[in-house]
Amino acid sequence: MRCFVKLLVEFLFLILALVSTSAIAMAQTPLIDSLQHIISQNKRDTLHAKALFNMGATLERSDIKRSITTYKKLFELGGNPTIEKYKALASIRLGGNYSATGELDSVAFYFGLAKRFLETNPEDQMTAYTYYNGLGIHFGRISEYPEALENYRNALNLDHNVIGQNNVAGLFLNLAKVYGQLDDGKSKIDAIYKALEIFEKTQNQTGLAFVYNALGTVYYDLKNYDESEINLLKSLGYRKSLGDKRGESLVIGNIANIYMDRGEHQLAKEYFTLAMEIQESLGLKEMVGIQQINLGKNYEKMGEYPLALQHFQQAQKTLAEAGIKNHDAIILADMGNVQRLLAQQKEAYQNLLAATKSATEQKNHSNSIVAYKNLKEYYQEQGRFEEALEAQSKEYAYRDSVGMGGLQTQLKELESRYALDLKENEIGLLKAEKELSNLELERRKVNQQLILSVSIFLILIAGILVNKYRIVGKANRLLEVERLRNSLARDLHDDLGSALSSIHILSQMALQKEVPSTNHLFSKINAQTASMMDKLSDIVWSIHPNNDNTDQLLSKMQEFAGEILEPKGINYSFEIVEGAMDIKLDLEKRRNIFLIFKEAVNNVAKYADGKHLKIKLEVENGALELLIKDDGKGFDMNSIKKGNGLFNMHQRAEMMGGDMVIESFPHTGTSIQLRTPIT
Repeated sequence: MRCFVKLLVEFLFLILALVSTSAIAMAQTPLIDSLQHIISQNKRDTLHAKALFNMGATLERSDIKRSITTYKKLFELGGNPTIEKYKALASIRLGGNYSATGELDSVAFYFGLAKRFLETNPEDQMTAYTYYNGLGIHFGRISEYPEALENYRNALNLDHNVIGQNNVAGLFLNLAKVYGQLDDGKSKIDAIYKALEIFEKTQNQTGLAFVYNALGTVYYDLKNYDESEINLLKSLGYRKSLGDKRGESLVIGNIANIYMDRGEHQLAKEYFTLAMEIQESLGLKEMVGIQQINLGKNYEKMGEYPLALQHFQQAQKTLAEAGIKNHDAIILADMGNVQRLLAQQKEAYQNLLAATKSATEQKNHSNSIVAYKNLKEYYQEQGRFEEALEAQSKEYAYRDSVGMGGLQTQLKELESRYALDLKENEIGLLKAEKELSNLELERRKVNQQLILSVSIFLILIAGILVNKYRIVGKANRLLEVERLRNSLARDLHDDLGSALSSIHILSQMALQKEVPSTNHLFSKINAQTASMMDKLSDIVWSIHPNNDNTDQLLSKMQEFAGEILEPKGINYSFEIVEGAMDIKLDLEKRRNIFLIFKEAVNNVAKYADGKHLKIKLEVENGALELLIKDDGKGFDMNSIKKGNGLFNMHQRAEMMGGDMVIESFPHTGTSIQLRTPIT
């Protein structure tokens, strides 16, 4: 699935990028030409006003500057009631466009024009819907969330038959975005599925593009990257076909986030840059700022800290110019963390404190988790362990409030309910067809042969249903196992991990007090808790279902190799033979392979005294083969004393039904060859 999705992404970019420009031109040119023809006649009547408004709306998502110029031409026309309505609608759209480009004074002016129109035309519910929805989007963009919710709810209180079901669905999507900013994940997911239900019924492609993007971000937050990518690709397909450049850039940026989290940093960089280039061409300052943040995060994960800091500072400037404040906390937290890594301690501390304050004021729990986590790491590094413990307590308190486990359960329930609703519709149609058939049978007095045929058909259906329930039962059991693994991984990380981290910090505090009689005990506690935290991290990683695929195993191996070998000045290389990334390993095999690899790398760092380590992963004759080979001093296989490490490695290989061969000679290095069946 992982490789298929990646290929699909590349296919979309290579193929759709080539055809989209011509396809969009083919779709839009006749409409634009027709509107331009009406405008060029300059009759200054109602038809002229309607053409100007529709031209502005058509251009809005592909050429925002030209769209603004077109809307403004409406105000040059005279004023019958219909033209005044188009002016009010254009005012709302202009307010929204200026909000997106960060020109806030113009926002207030144009929404003010629309408000005056509504005061004299209170019965115009469609214009009222457009006004409230536009204001809701603007207030959400500048972090005024209560005002955003109030305006969306005002719009929802209008007559749904008047404003239309597609607009109702759009309001649910906009509400979902605000709920996400307020960390109300349950309300967010519920609103998204309400929108999806409506857009599926109306088959509104623009609406579906927004829904699938929203679902992609939900799955991303739950770290279910495969499902996230599938939904984002659906959205991207719709955006391309609609010629929606703004939406296309948004989805591209979201896909880039997935690649960044998977460790595919170069690909992530290309996607973030592409998204930002589109957004810069459209003058979308907030979205440009978001991509600058994302590029900074990507550079940080690549270890390129000066470039990361540069992008965070650019983002801070871009968003400040646009009057956007809802990203302040995350920028400050990221800047502070990078400055800590660059030993800019004073600046780091100031920004990390400011990040916690901003996140708390904005009541954004997700940003608060990041801010307090980064502040805790700063305090630990500075030896300020009491303050580190306090920061950690706040970090975990915010983690508990987010409640990702509950969101996963709710998402599964909504998926099931959505599928069930579709199924019930099908069943309703079948029942209706059956009733019609029965009436027809009574009138025609069907013969026994037909009754026999129907009976046989029903028996076959019963057999199919029985088989279906068996399959569903098996799927439900697998789902329960996956939920259990998610729950266990979360509980180990949050509860036991928090306790061990606290003990580790407390032992460091005790060591600072320099009491000779107890220092050796606290040193042991410190060392053992650090070891336990390391082992706990491996256990949590191994049982989490998101890590079942080989690319996650490889990412973990690369991360560990870098941590152990780079400080020792040992170069290393990974060779992954085609096909090795496509396999899926069960929990036990994945854990044993990683622990064997971990022991081998530790041995290289401690004893080999080499300069280079080669790691090769391939699939041969239905088995996974792992080669770990160094160019160190080696050892005499006959004289070496076999300790627990080598014994455990052999034992783990046997537990997987495989075998492990170690070859070493003095001054020629050591090679370890692990071979294990895939299934």
